[in-house]
Amino acid sequence: MYHRSMHPWLHRLHHDLVKRLLWTARDCAETGTNPLPGELVIDLLDEEGHSISPRALYEKLADEVPDGVDLTPFTEAFEASLRAAEANDVPGVLRLQKAYDDLRSQVPLASSLKGRS
Repeated sequence: MYHRSMHPWLHRLHHDLVKRLLWTARDCAETGTNPLPGELVIDLLDEEGHSISPRALYEKLADEVPDGVDLTPFTEAFEASLRAAEANDVPGVLRLQKAYDDLRSQVPLASSLKGRS
């Protein structure tokens, strides 16, 4: 969910990556269905419309992380989520949500950025 007070970097991470990783896994969990082989593995497009792997997109986003944010736990959960997607492990993919929620608590609100140069 996006709030105006959400930091722009966090919004991009959520919208461009986390939401897409979780989407099919959530659908499967909510409907009680098993994913088809490879269904949890996502294809992404970059801002220019070219294919990009989840890892490559994450690396781009990680390069822009706000100061003072420790990405280590999220990065570990992200990598575990990718492995879970490859293994069609719905609960494993869904664990990324907690890591995202934990990361969100470290990122300053957008309102705290006003007046910064």
